[in-house]
Amino acid sequence: MLATVKQITGFIEELAPPALALPGDPVGLQLGDPYAEVGKALVALELDEAVLEEAAAGEAGLVVTHHPLLFEPLSSLDESMPHGALIAAAIRRRIAVYSAHTNLDVSPRGVNHVLAGRIGLAGEGRRPLKVTGHDRLLKLAVFVPSGHEEQMLAALAAAGAGSIGRYSHCSFQVSGTGTFMPLEGSDPFIGRRGRLEKVGEKRLEMILPASRRDAVVRALLEAHPYEEPAYDLYSLELEGEPFGLGLIGMLEVPSTLNAIAERCRKELGLRTLRCWAPPGRRFKQVALCGGSGGSLIEEAAAQGAELFISGDFRYHDLKKAQAYDLALVDAGHGGTEQPVVGYLVEYLNSRLQEAGFKTVVAAAETSPSDWFSS
Repeated sequence: MLATVKQITGFIEELAPPALALPGDPVGLQLGDPYAEVGKALVALELDEAVLEEAAAGEAGLVVTHHPLLFEPLSSLDESMPHGALIAAAIRRRIAVYSAHTNLDVSPRGVNHVLAGRIGLAGEGRRPLKVTGHDRLLKLAVFVPSGHEEQMLAALAAAGAGSIGRYSHCSFQVSGTGTFMPLEGSDPFIGRRGRLEKVGEKRLEMILPASRRDAVVRALLEAHPYEEPAYDLYSLELEGEPFGLGLIGMLEVPSTLNAIAERCRKELGLRTLRCWAPPGRRFKQVALCGGSGGSLIEEAAAQGAELFISGDFRYHDLKKAQAYDLALVDAGHGGTEQPVVGYLVEYLNSRLQEAGFKTVVAAAETSPSDWFSS
């Protein structure tokens, strides 16, 4: 069984919900039929002629990109222009294009968290450099027959429910009586058709982030013994975890600029990078931002960062950083974003396999970091 474009992109939207995207950012399906079946998909930072040719040669029906192919509304599709020709070629070859941009940047499992793991930023205490919003919180109440509550608790916790601060599996349970009458055509787990049943049940309540709603509901339906589970979801007037642009945290081991730069070079697969720092310093608190981070220099300095790792730093960004005594490592726009490609490939293949699909996902062989390395 092959997954459709919509089913594959649904997994992406669990990881990076479109609602997290910054205003005006055109995330989502940009080209193609959402109900087309896909035997193979490619993941790339962006769609260009080389990636399109690779997709066509490998019979990939979907390309998942970070940078949107269509960033502004088109007034025409002129094939004499490179961008117009690229879009038209993708349409003719029936290759769908889906983009996860700033929603993947700010996702708690997105671009910056993958980059942080590569450069050794400790998971504990990471926080956004610039908060753009908070995850909404929901409360789930599900009713299960007594004796099945532990199985349900474990399944919901694994899907992302019941986490409060440094605690997992947080729930409230209360006993009660459930009633139901199985009708013609039903296949009841308990009771007989046509007879009113009264069953001892547990009401299990757990809090979850709205971004995990689909995954939690799916886990509930898979783990529940009843043919027709009863559950409720409530919106809460509480803020969940903050999300936003960039990250700041502590290195696992304080390091010199040379050591940090060399780790970046190796982990990100770069030939060269640019650095600035006063000599002899060791760094502990580090900020980062995949892509272009020059606009976040002041936020990094204000939050106590000693060094900032990003890409596309300009001359005036360097002068501003010097004024704040903030060291810089410019690992390139593509270099700081490329690690999320491999992460997406692993994530999608895992989800597709779990769901029983034969669709496979691979990383595009071309990389923007190759184009700008000397």
